[in-house]
Amino acid sequence: MSPIHEVVSLARLLTEPQRHPMFHPWLRRRRLSLPDLGALTVFMADGAYRPDFLDPSPMSSEPTFEEGMDALLAAPADQTYAELADATVGRGADVGRRVLGDPGRARSEAADALRQLWKAVVEPEWPSMRLALRAEMVDRALQVNREGLRAVLPRLHPSAACEGDTITVEKTVDVDVDCPDGLILVPSLFITDRMQCTTSDHWTPAIYYPASGRYLWAAPPTPKSLDRLLGTTRAKILVALATPLQTTVVARLVSVTPPTASEHLAILRDAGLIESSRAGRTATHELTAAGRAVLEASAPRL
Repeated sequence: MSPIHEVVSLARLLTEPQRHPMFHPWLRRRRLSLPDLGALTVFMADGAYRPDFLDPSPMSSEPTFEEGMDALLAAPADQTYAELADATVGRGADVGRRVLGDPGRARSEAADALRQLWKAVVEPEWPSMRLALRAEMVDRALQVNREGLRAVLPRLHPSAACEGDTITVEKTVDVDVDCPDGLILVPSLFITDRMQCTTSDHWTPAIYYPASGRYLWAAPPTPKSLDRLLGTTRAKILVALATPLQTTVVARLVSVTPPTASEHLAILRDAGLIESSRAGRTATHELTAAGRAVLEASAPRL
């Protein structure tokens, strides 16, 4: 996973929210705290190249946001300038002069905007986002182990294909990249309709693909039979916990207060349908085998 990628992708999403209606409730909840992102969104024009140094490939399975920022700020000067030059093509002389006149400053200002967006919007949600991404990675790793990468890759997004030792992602620009040190696959919660690729020579190539678990933003539908069995609120909670979630996120998804959510969670836990773990003052809840069995049994039959 890549927390810095989630922040960069969120910034892109904020420039075109009409393309991503599934995020609207979440964006409305957070919009009042949004910082000025002009130094970052200047690189987000539709169809324009976004500099790779803004989105360095993760060097471990669960890097921190600060590790991503360190890699961003450590990008070599020649890489920074070349990628900024590509990003300003067709953007007008004023943008070109402002960005290329002082590439280091342009990078620092973009990094500052990223940090503000992380602090204001993503960091408060990150524990639940991390759990959703972790579940995605485990699920995909099991699929690859059972079926092989060639079978799994096209399921990540229709634009991807694998033939022999070559992976192809359909994009508007032709780029051929060797992967002597491997290829990193990164699930993302903030991209929904595309794959993104990092092809810089300075980092291991990476492909970012739309992750499941997007009901972090809006609760999934619940079967009517489950409503009748558990009651509407507890049924919604059980369905939402197909991805582990914290109490506050559960409360937001089902539109109740955190204390009310805690009461419903306690009833589900006493019934053996969920289990909870605690780190400090934060409780995280997930389904037990019995809870998964109840969900599977209540799913509509086709």
